[in-house]
Amino acid sequence: MAKKTARDHILTEKTVKKGKAKVQSDSRFKSLKSFSILSVIIFAAICIVFNILFDKLFDKTLTFDASSVQINTVGSFTRSYLKSLDKKVEIIGLFDKNDTSKEWYDYFIPIIDDYEAKADGKITVSYIDPSVNPFIMTELDPNNMFGIKADTYVIRSGDRLISIDPYQCFQYDQDILNTYGLRMLTANDVELNITGSIMYVVSENPLHAYYLTGHNENTSHSNLDNILLSLSMVSQDLNLTDGTTTIPSDCDIIMILQPMHDISTHERDLLRYYLDEGGVVLIVNDFSNNKTVDYTNLNEVTRYRGISMETGLLHENDTRYLLHSDDPYSSLGISDPESTTFKNGSYNTSYNRYMSLYQEAASDIVAGALLTTSDMASVDYLNMTVNNDLSVGTYPIVLKGVKSEVEGALLVFATADFTSDNYFSVKTLNDSNAEFIYNCIGSSCTTNISVPYIPEKTIPNYNLTQPLSSNAATLWSVVVMTLIPIGGLICGIAIYKRRRHL
Repeated sequence: MAKKTARDHILTEKTVKKGKAKVQSDSRFKSLKSFSILSVIIFAAICIVFNILFDKLFDKTLTFDASSVQINTVGSFTRSYLKSLDKKVEIIGLFDKNDTSKEWYDYFIPIIDDYEAKADGKITVSYIDPSVNPFIMTELDPNNMFGIKADTYVIRSGDRLISIDPYQCFQYDQDILNTYGLRMLTANDVELNITGSIMYVVSENPLHAYYLTGHNENTSHSNLDNILLSLSMVSQDLNLTDGTTTIPSDCDIIMILQPMHDISTHERDLLRYYLDEGGVVLIVNDFSNNKTVDYTNLNEVTRYRGISMETGLLHENDTRYLLHSDDPYSSLGISDPESTTFKNGSYNTSYNRYMSLYQEAASDIVAGALLTTSDMASVDYLNMTVNNDLSVGTYPIVLKGVKSEVEGALLVFATADFTSDNYFSVKTLNDSNAEFIYNCIGSSCTTNISVPYIPEKTIPNYNLTQPLSSNAATLWSVVVMTLIPIGGLICGIAIYKRRRHL
């Protein structure tokens, strides 16, 4: 029998079953695992607590406004004014602060917080939802004098308060609003309104403006209200047509905006007496919709201060001053270059009524132009037989009449482009016309005209200045929808091939 080789022994050897090796567990692994989980939980808790405390302590002082026009930050004048506040002011939002459905929410909340942060404790901000606390209205306005309503702000200092409707603090694109019924924001006057309201409620002698009504006047003047508020002046309507009502004793200025018919003799006498007592009257009477109205009584008021309104339309013949080359009735008005109050030099005007200095005025009356046409203007008439021999020359657009040794003044505007919402809906309150009317009223009333006019903040427009051509649009569509996804897919495949064996 042949001897078995080593190979045969290996083939015939029975397999020996071995028991499973017992893995020795490392207790340090369990400890490290528990420590890691506990560390993550503790770190997360510390971050949450730190975030809450940091938000409570520094949220309003370490907020940065990255918008191009600093839309959420108060301006330099407001900052210095808040530092000088010597009275406590409350700002109360009558709505749920957590309700972000309101389109004006993001334009108010941040800048209101900035007011509180910059006032060194003089301003406190709170939010009270009237649907949760219905008694807040009665608490703020027990006699319903201020017409406070939900979704507004109330600014209060002591017993004086003012209500601000957020929708009155914005400018909208009128073309889109009229065509589609949509409100597209173009600018906001939030700071102008809030700062003006604070100045009003803390003022020792607050100012009041009254709009004369009852003659089918232009009742749309929300932009002018904002300008008045920037002078710490609140406004309301005044109807004197019943023959018994008198001018309130707190009246600082009466404004008559584009009346469609004449005032009564009772109103005439009241206005003349008011001027003699040092009052200010501002009349706006252009030549657009009231060409044939006889203003006998109103003209007696203006002539009382040396100004006569006539039946005629100013015609600008100098093409350098035309706003549109084919429209001689829309032109630039020119201010006195040596004036310290009106420094702009030229202002937009349209449909200017012909006015003149009244030659039979009393000797103590002084009237002069604040704004004029060029020296090449003329007058167009409905009836060409009336004074049609007037030569080409310079004509007034804004006149001011005063009486010696009597405070107050009469201001007469031949155009509505300084007060009309129709004008400012196309322009903005940064327009020079807004600053002009601001200075007119401020220098005529007993206001602190040294306070600078607070301009509105334009909402940034991110629309393309030039639309893409069809070829460019097609190219970008191919890049975005085809080339970029394919590039991403190729990169993914390459990375997968390199890493699949790792």
